[in-house]
Amino acid sequence: MLGDLEDAIEARLAELKKQLPRLTIKTYGGELSDPDLLVDLIKGTPSVMLTTPRVVFRRQGQRRYNAAVVFRLVISSKSVRDEKATRRGTVTADPGSYWIWESCMRLLTGWQHKPDGARASPTEFANLVTGKFQSDHLSVLGQSFAIDLDWVIPEEPLPDLEGIDISYHVPSDNPETTATDNIDLRNL
Repeated sequence: MLGDLEDAIEARLAELKKQLPRLTIKTYGGELSDPDLLVDLIKGTPSVMLTTPRVVFRRQGQRRYNAAVVFRLVISSKSVRDEKATRRGTVTADPGSYWIWESCMRLLTGWQHKPDGARASPTEFANLVTGKFQSDHLSVLGQSFAIDLDWVIPEEPLPDLEGIDISYHVPSDNPETTATDNIDLRNL
């Protein structure tokens, strides 16, 4: 369920690459909290990273649930000019985090990841980081979206029937096996 949603969001956001080919779109792996990963984040900007921070389940039936999913986009941009340029950009090839944010909002607000599915709606916006890291100015924005999904507890798959073993007891109350048949179904 979540993997399919994540793949669909990434595919939808990939449309931004038509206008900004160097945009990196990937899942979020804790780059803001790890100094080693932060360097990679800056190298990969501009970027949109996707994370699913929260899912709340509400029972709808015996095996059926409504899953209220909140996913967040972590949008980053850098500039060597100044901190304002990281947000607003300077030229169309270097659009800034606000342009990326508006483009993501346009693509995902009201979007359905499958036919007749629930529509994504924006919820919370946050300015996560504005500052300087090494020689680059960095702007990182967070935009959350909510979407309701239906989830059914998956049935446990039955094992494949590989063969049949039959034991014969003559007479029937004899505890010792008199004869056996083994039928291997794997090669049939």
